[in-house]
Parts: sequence; structure tokens; C-alpha cells
Amino acid sequence: MKMRFVIFLLVLGFLPMAAPAVAESQRRVVGRVEAVEPGAVPQTIVIKTTLPGGKTWIVGCRLDQKTKIQIGKQTATLEEIRPGDLVQLIYRRVEDGLVAEKIEKKTDIQVGKRQ
Repeated sequence: MKMRFVIFLLVLGFLPMAAPAVAESQRRVVGRVEAVEPGAVPQTIVIKTTLPGGKTWIVGCRLDQKTKIQIGKQTATLEEIRPGDLVQLIYRRVEDGLVAEKIEKKTDIQVGKRQ
């Protein structure tokens, strides 16, 4: 019985080592669309924003089947998002890059409004 418990603890100790090297983490950015590629495989979007202090930050993500796209409260497609549009992008970091979870087109008035 004691031996089984020791083996269990040893196996339990090795489990975290089997996790992916880069853990998934969710992020959010609000900015202007620089580029969209609805015809690409996978589809992609590039957002440009300005960080506090004036530094420009560019985020490029691929879309997958789970990505939700909205204009207001209506479901939309990537074809309806254009360069220059103001969007909120929620994305996650995965082992091989960034994947968009939700893209929501905003109006200039919505930017300062908490949701």
C-alpha cells in the first residue's frame, strides 16, 4: 500500500512537465484595423493601437472556427471589417501564435464607454 502511494506521488510530480511550453492566456486590445485577409487560410487580422507613453503596438492574429465577429450586437463576417475600423480584439496566446476569440467593431463613441 505504501509503495502505491509513493508511485502515485511520483507520477503526480511529473504531470506538470507534460503541459505545453506556452500556456494559453487571453488578452484584449482596442485599436484600428491595419489589414484583414478574409480569403487567406487561415483568415487573419492586424490591429494597430497606441500604448500609454505613445508607443505604437501592432497585433496580428489568425482566426479559427470559434472566432466570433460582431458589429454592434449583430453577428458579422470578416469581410465586413475594413482597414481603418475601430475594433476590440480579444485573443489568446497559444504555442504557435495568436488566435482571435472575438472581434467587435466599435464606433468612436463606444470607445470610452465601459461594457
